[in-house]
Amino acid sequence: MRSKPFPTISASPSWRTMNQTRRIGGHVSTNGGINNAIDNTLAIGGNCLQIFAGSPRMWTRSPYPKGITETFKARIAELNLNPVFIHTLYLTNLASDNLDLVVKSKNALTMDMKNGAAIGAAGVILHLGSHQGRGWESVREQVIAEIKDVLNNTPKDSILILENDAGQNGKIGSLPELCEILGSIPSDRLKVCLDTAHTHEGDDYDLTTVDGLNKWISDIEKYIGWDKLAVLHLNDSKTVHGSHRDQHENIGEGEIGQDGMRRLLNHPKLIHLPLILEVPGFDKTGPDKRNIDIVKSLIKN
Repeated sequence: MRSKPFPTISASPSWRTMNQTRRIGGHVSTNGGINNAIDNTLAIGGNCLQIFAGSPRMWTRSPYPKGITETFKARIAELNLNPVFIHTLYLTNLASDNLDLVVKSKNALTMDMKNGAAIGAAGVILHLGSHQGRGWESVREQVIAEIKDVLNNTPKDSILILENDAGQNGKIGSLPELCEILGSIPSDRLKVCLDTAHTHEGDDYDLTTVDGLNKWISDIEKYIGWDKLAVLHLNDSKTVHGSHRDQHENIGEGEIGQDGMRRLLNHPKLIHLPLILEVPGFDKTGPDKRNIDIVKSLIKN
């Protein structure tokens, strides 16, 4: 577990102090340019957002032109659509034994971090990758070294956010694994994102039960700390607890269900966190207004 004491939830990010409304949004498309992500967020009733800074399945990344980033930041501020997150591409694997893949992963991640700083993003969310059957212990030092290298070669105002994983095919990202990384890299620029579907699909936390939720909350405090938890990916799970499948479902329509989601959304330790939906959508086009309205209906005023 982390060695330093955990602060209570007192200090709030700037976007939180500006407006005490719960921050709820989704992963939205940037087709046609990043400024279209703003319109797509408004269309689904969101007040925060997540985007890809390039194709999620291609290594190529380019810096955002300054004029576009300035327009984006101005509109985000005007409309109070904060925080903004970037999600890295799906090909990333900092634990690979293929050096070329690791280099490509770091190059793409570095550009995402630079673009994140340029648009004032609250962070870049990263899936660490898979140990490919070799075990976490065998790749731990490599992963830690690669993260340090990325932080050393990216803007000081950029934030890297490590996401938990469902554990399929050697995927890295359990709370103890994330704890070891945080303990080895004492940086304010390193944070954590927890995905509710990934959490439920792992072995440790059945989010359909009060005991499962309480155990998760206790382990967040034990391994991560509220000072390090930046955002929740709010997703229902298409598959059962312990499946390790990483399959998202619309809010309340999956295995966690409305009761599980309601308990989670109203837990006092979680209510300060921004919520980003990565659900399939009721029309299969991604996060939509209906899902966000369901989330709002489950939150007690």
